[in-house]
Amino acid sequence: MFSYVLRRVLGAIPLVFGVLTLTFFIIRLAPGDPASFFIQPGVSPKVAEQMREQYGLNDPLIIQYFKWLGNILQGDFGRSFSRHQPVFDVILEAVPITVSLALIGITMQFIFGILLGVISAIKQGTKLDRTLTVSALFIYSMPEFWLSLMLIILFSLKLGWFPASNLNSIGADSLSTFEFILDRLHHLVLPIFVLSLGGIAGLARYVRGQMLEVIRQDYIRTARAKGLSEKIVIFKHALRNALLPVVTILGGSLPALFSGALFIEVIFAIPGMGRIAVEAVFARDYPLIIANTFISGTLIVLGNLLADVLYGIVDPRIKLG
Repeated sequence: MFSYVLRRVLGAIPLVFGVLTLTFFIIRLAPGDPASFFIQPGVSPKVAEQMREQYGLNDPLIIQYFKWLGNILQGDFGRSFSRHQPVFDVILEAVPITVSLALIGITMQFIFGILLGVISAIKQGTKLDRTLTVSALFIYSMPEFWLSLMLIILFSLKLGWFPASNLNSIGADSLSTFEFILDRLHHLVLPIFVLSLGGIAGLARYVRGQMLEVIRQDYIRTARAKGLSEKIVIFKHALRNALLPVVTILGGSLPALFSGALFIEVIFAIPGMGRIAVEAVFARDYPLIIANTFISGTLIVLGNLLADVLYGIVDPRIKLG
């Protein structure tokens, strides 16, 4: 398995590098000038010119590319134009927040998505199944940004149950560790709910379809004929086989949840990668945009690799070689 993972990682390096190269040229060919961020009333135009000269923006595009390439090969993504500090210093402050949101979201998505899917399949044709089916389709069709705004209006502005923005309350640093954690969780209720709800609905529908297909198989009827309890038949025999295709969803869920977390962070004013990405685009902060692209591309590669490895673990018939 180690050799398989190593080959996949090495094979993904040219792919990620190609994405970064494409991003490099696209953002520089797009309208806008990073120096315009510094052109403000009362500020000398020489400041913008000095900025262009400092970051090599006056060089021909091909020269800029080879300079950038040399830095990338040394692991240096440069300094942020807008924040005036190394790119990875900026990102390292925000990545833990975004990753924690995505991991909590994917955990909630798979726990409740699988559970509701199994219940819906077991209760096929009942009122509960129809209710879950209609609810899942309705929830899955709702845009995340619209749902976020509706929840903020209802639960934050009208009822006042949950905060509408930020990770902690003002003055939370003076709280005890336990109170600080509770305050953080209180702020994360709405973002996590929005981030995971659509995935739960979609996964529940998918698991239901897989379970209905599996429980009609001959080996399930054989297991029941042997006198095994319904719980063992469903969770040990049927669910494990129904989850094989679901494992592949995990690979796509990680980058998808990461992208979803970016929008959620902007709406709920959470200081993660989402806010950094938006600010970088508006400021034409090339190094920061490329670093965001690098992280997203890496997550996609790791997500697909994780799905392949888990598929081999869940299904012993598959050999990773």
